[in-house]
Amino acid sequence: MYMNELGVLFLIGAILVSIIVFYDIKNKKWKNIRDYIIIGFLAAIFDIIVEVIGTFNDLWTYNESIWFLFGTVPVELPLMFFMAGVLGKWIHGISKRVRYNLHLNLIFFSLTLIGIILYIRATVLLGINETLLLFSIPAGLWGLHIIKENVDKASVLSVALFVGILDYVAETLIIGAGSYGYAAGFKLTTPLNYFLLTIAAFGLMEKLEVLDNVMDYPIIKQVVSTVGIKREEYVRKIKRKINRY
Repeated sequence: MYMNELGVLFLIGAILVSIIVFYDIKNKKWKNIRDYIIIGFLAAIFDIIVEVIGTFNDLWTYNESIWFLFGTVPVELPLMFFMAGVLGKWIHGISKRVRYNLHLNLIFFSLTLIGIILYIRATVLLGINETLLLFSIPAGLWGLHIIKENVDKASVLSVALFVGILDYVAETLIIGAGSYGYAAGFKLTTPLNYFLLTIAAFGLMEKLEVLDNVMDYPIIKQVVSTVGIKREEYVRKIKRKINRY
């Protein structure tokens, strides 16, 4: 009997999960079994909801399966997500018992670099219209990680959100006026990319120790104060504390 790619992935996941479950049953770790079932079912149900919405609205289609749920969703998919949920819970449990030092800067940098390489490979070498989110997501996470103070994080997020909204409004008006358009149509990923890359840019400024100077620019101060973040008051308190010592 022919087995498609989804079936192969499900089979691999089922073998791994069977080994994990058998080991925990042998050691009478019933709480682990309970957690596996709960997390696995939640992952499977979430996948079914997403897949049904996507396939019923013709956002994507599947052509091969031993059986289709609701006529459109391969039964292998929720089963795979069930297995993935179990594996994820098992990995989480293992990681809590292992001591390690994660260098988040290196991880975010590596993910961003890999994303850039994959993006260039897809767009330049293969001619595929790939999304910038491949590297803008890890870059944005890196930027948020670099910024230490919570008030600075809130300020940067408010400015980045302003940039994203501004891009959305500007693009909508310009495309609506017929000035230009996108080959694949305007997508919300464009302002999302601006949002994430703005965070990454501010993270770089923090790394270069110029973030405080940039935050004092009038337009940025106006955006930050508009959303109710009292950054100036916070800075004054910090300075008073420093002067006491």
